[in-house]
Amino acid sequence: MPRNGEPNKQFGVYATVCCGREIIIREGATFPDCSSHPKLSTIWKRIETERIESVIIIRNDSQSDPDA
Repeated sequence: MPRNGEPNKQFGVYATVCCGREIIIREGATFPDCSSHPKLSTIWKRIETERIESVIIIRNDSQSDPDA
């Protein structure tokens, strides 16, 4: 399990072992200290989550209403 100061190897939701504080962290980002227990060693455990399908709508400026 990763510790604070180590780079994250897999995007996901992680929780601290100490108190269950949760974060979403991208791949390559450094794991932080637990916000409830700063300056102490923090172990992060990956949480399994449901996959949520999302829809992103990108709107072209030429299609926008100039009066809006």
